[in-house]
Amino acid sequence: MDQTTIVWIVVIAVVVIAALTAWAMIARKKRLDAPRQEAAGLREKAQSGESYAETAEDRARELQGKAREAQVRADKLHTEAEEATRIAREHRDRVTGDYVNADEIDPDAKRR
Repeated sequence: MDQTTIVWIVVIAVVVIAALTAWAMIARKKRLDAPRQEAAGLREKAQSGESYAETAEDRARELQGKAREAQVRADKLHTEAEEATRIAREHRDRVTGDYVNADEIDPDAKRR
């Protein structure tokens, strides 16, 4: 084997190694590009839904505030209703007591 043949073998080996390296790099790039594009699509989809999500969150906060206000009003009305019930019972007890006292005093009521 002369020197020219050895040089050609080395050159061919270097070219084959370079070609394999280039092919491996291209294959790796293609393999990584598909998930990148999918992720970019998902990010774009998420970004387009961002304004809807913000609107929904604002609406939820508004309704939560209204619910808290309604709960405060309901609690106040409940307290007022309990007080009105207490007063009504006191009056009913007095009226019933007056009937009982009237029946005790009335000679005709004692005969029944």
